[in-house]
Amino acid sequence: MVTFRQLVNIFDVIANEHKEIHGFHSGFMDEVDIQKLGLDNYPILHVEPSTATIDTGTLTYNFNLYLITMINEQMQKSRTTNTTQSPFLRMGRTDTFSNSLLILQDVISDFKQNLHLQSADPEKYTSWTGQKQASEVILQLPITTEPFTARFDNELTGWSTTLTLLTNNTNDRCIAPMDNPS
Repeated sequence: MVTFRQLVNIFDVIANEHKEIHGFHSGFMDEVDIQKLGLDNYPILHVEPSTATIDTGTLTYNFNLYLITMINEQMQKSRTTNTTQSPFLRMGRTDTFSNSLLILQDVISDFKQNLHLQSADPEKYTSWTGQKQASEVILQLPITTEPFTARFDNELTGWSTTLTLLTNNTNDRCIAPMDNPS
């Protein structure tokens, strides 16, 4: 059985391994003090618990994921060599939405790819999680994302989504830490 803690740890590892994510938080969004975070903490991957459904043979977790960043209004040097264009581009809301959606796609792809590799041949592949339980998780597709901006007091922008993860659930009273009735 895969626990809630193990799933949060998987997202933590993904965030720490991604070169463009500079922070990871888990818990309820209203508990995060966004005002205390510096500019160098963004983009942030935030994982918020949602519902869990216990059924015969399965345990379904729902997580709300937020890829949070700030709108960058600074001028950045253009990568194009076209002389008719200005050598500088303003990185505004459109670019921020575009870049943050790409990062969120990376997170989802990394999660799904590593689950697939683990389930294909556990002896051949090694997951970033180092957990064999990864093969017991099924990511429900498709995934719908929603953009947000100014969702908080400062100009934060990004994407949110809900991931549904199915895991094995043995429903076995014999493994529960309980006394057997006489």
